Amino acid sequence: MATKGNSRGRYMTKVGHYDIYGKDSFRPKKDGSSKHMGPEVASTDFQIYHAKKLVEKGFKTQEMAIERAHVLEKKR
Repeated sequence: MATKGNSRGRYMTKVGHYDIYGKDSFRPKKDGSSKHMGPEVASTDFQIYHAKKLVEKGFKTQEMAIERAHVLEKKR
């Protein structure tokens, strides 16, 4: 989960100069659920960053984001 100062999401891995982050989307809690249960993750969106700049977003799997980061790294 993201911290107060980090709106990018969870850090996953690094590919060359690029960082891959996963941003979670949560489902609303059900009426009968316990207070102590954490939120349920509906989906995760993966994003590629270079330093603080967002390069690309919208990847559904971490592998797709890593492959795209390799392609971007070769273009450099």
